[in-house]
Amino acid sequence: MIESNPSLASLIDSASVAVAELSGQTARWQAAAPGRVNLIGEHTDYNLGWVLPMAIDRYTAIAAAPGVPGQIRVRSLAMAEERSLSLDQLHTPHCDVWMRYVQGVIAQYDRRGVCCLGLDVAVASSIPPGGGLSSSAALELATAHLLEAVTGQTLTPTERIQVCVQAEREMAGVPCGIMDQTVVELAESGQALLLDCADQTARPVPFDSQAPALLVIQSGVSHALAEGAYAQRRADCEQASAELGVKSLRDVSLDQLAGLKAAPLLHQRATHVVSENQRVCDAVAAIDQGQWDRMGALMTRSHESLRDDYEVSCPELDLLVELATAERGVYGARMTGGGFGGCVIVLVETDQLEAVAHSISDQYEDRIGWAPGCYRVQAGAGAREICTAL
Repeated sequence: MIESNPSLASLIDSASVAVAELSGQTARWQAAAPGRVNLIGEHTDYNLGWVLPMAIDRYTAIAAAPGVPGQIRVRSLAMAEERSLSLDQLHTPHCDVWMRYVQGVIAQYDRRGVCCLGLDVAVASSIPPGGGLSSSAALELATAHLLEAVTGQTLTPTERIQVCVQAEREMAGVPCGIMDQTVVELAESGQALLLDCADQTARPVPFDSQAPALLVIQSGVSHALAEGAYAQRRADCEQASAELGVKSLRDVSLDQLAGLKAAPLLHQRATHVVSENQRVCDAVAAIDQGQWDRMGALMTRSHESLRDDYEVSCPELDLLVELATAERGVYGARMTGGGFGGCVIVLVETDQLEAVAHSISDQYEDRIGWAPGCYRVQAGAGAREICTAL
């Protein structure tokens, strides 16, 4: 019932073979970047709060060979599509949304004087698109590392993160925070990452073989964050901050939320952000102390807040959380990612993993009519160039 996970080596091989078919040349450059799950801390990043994401052992791999001067051709194996981008139209958004993530990174590097030559590119991925596992940030960071391999010009990790955040905001039109790109770039194997989004400092939090298993379950509802709801939540938070006279909701205590009682919607949004920040801090303490019951309860409360106060869940996500938390061996569950679809993440005793995945899948299929994808994920390393054949 738990789906197999293609190795990074096999993804690199697939992308390299596709490049050879596309260009008639052997792939010269390769790079890869992981997806991510957010253990807790949702919609706090653009409010300058705290988040606790983790890179996962599912990847986007990208390979390239020299192409026609002035043109980028990209073949996506996951999308079964091939698209072209003229470099003289580099700063005009491509008509295909998925291409804008590649284009946006190339455009940001171009603004920094790192100019891309004509390339034939192939992308292979084991990260489900639109599933809340940050396939977009993985594609951005893989593209960034590929460009640096191609040009021989290297940015710092901080600059690379900034490039990819700006690419998503300006070219893809998603007003994202910094969480996804930061963890995809900086992650270490066997570690989650506690990120302070105010000063962008990060520290690893061990989440290795001593921890319970993490099960990701797809709802089958693909989110579309650029369609307005995500942007509206961000605008609500900015308005709430203005009403309270603070720079961001990070600076607000639960007691201060009384100042929003005359604006019930803003009160709801702020309540989620303020309480979620506290849950992140509590979660780190729970992990450090091996208190998995406490960690699971925090995850479930996070989902309830996202459902009721922030209103970014959906019936399918709520059902998955309900089914998961009723299972023996489950500590807690929550939606992960921006919401409106995507995945839930379940913290479960390792020896109960298969049974829990089977039970939830069967019940969900009975209720919804579709068997959800189930994946075990583990803490993986961050984005990098692949310098030699694997």
